[in-house]
Amino acid sequence: MTNDAAASGDKVQSEDFVQFMSFAGVLMRATEHDRDDRIVTDPFAEPLTRQIAPQLAPRVKKWTETLPQPENYFSLRTCYLDDSITRRNACIHQVVLFRAGLDTRVYRLEALHDCNVFEVDQNFVLFEHKVAVLDTSNASLIPDRHEMVVADVNDFNWEEKLLSAGFDSSAPTFWALEGLTMYLERDSNVALLKTIDILSAPGSEIWGDVGGRALGEGGVAPFKQVDELSQAELGTHLFRLGEDDAMHGVFSELPWELTLQADLVRPGTHFGRQWEPILSASDKQPVPFSFVHGVKHSSE
Repeated sequence: MTNDAAASGDKVQSEDFVQFMSFAGVLMRATEHDRDDRIVTDPFAEPLTRQIAPQLAPRVKKWTETLPQPENYFSLRTCYLDDSITRRNACIHQVVLFRAGLDTRVYRLEALHDCNVFEVDQNFVLFEHKVAVLDTSNASLIPDRHEMVVADVNDFNWEEKLLSAGFDSSAPTFWALEGLTMYLERDSNVALLKTIDILSAPGSEIWGDVGGRALGEGGVAPFKQVDELSQAELGTHLFRLGEDDAMHGVFSELPWELTLQADLVRPGTHFGRQWEPILSASDKQPVPFSFVHGVKHSSE
């Protein structure tokens, strides 16, 4: 994956809506990185979005009409996952990052040193773009071993591609499901989690996030605009899962010890950043955005 960055960017810009929106999250990281009070340091986010930023800007501007600093949500999500990876059990040296086409942790998160990291995404083009851009930035990989796995978790045999890439199911694993559950139907989420359970040795950990029901029902103004645009361009809803009680939702299908790290329904400070809840457009009630961590204990 050493194609010219510009050519790669042209291909990326022709991809479908979901991939296009992947860049929106990276643009939020770039915005966060530029803040004087940043809580996420990601010098690679801006280069990854440089070519497509002019196309994203009008859509992001519409978000700010109802959500003045949309980067706050993305930044807190990033911080909670980064912190969980950093604080994982010392026995875990195998990490799987889902929806990782534009993820930069293997270049910026020192906690991945001495790890085998598998990045999973359904689209090769996003991986190709990332490698092309970051090669020109002379970015260095942190993990001891790094594999990019092109696989769609909606496929019944996605795990075969992971195993073929060298994944060791006998080793404890940290599974990261950042920004994934909301794009999958409930049945697909359950199937994914059950497969993860089968592949996980005792001591494994998982991290995931899930938005509230209002997200799936189009009740969150910024995300409603995104969903309506998805319907107009693709003819399908973008957000397919929303749960107000994450501890009794899809993650409860795992027979693991679960912890709710945060649900963002109350004003407060997280990682030094002041947070104001996102309100439902219909009843003006706080919409939960939950971060869940889980540990698989021995069955003995």
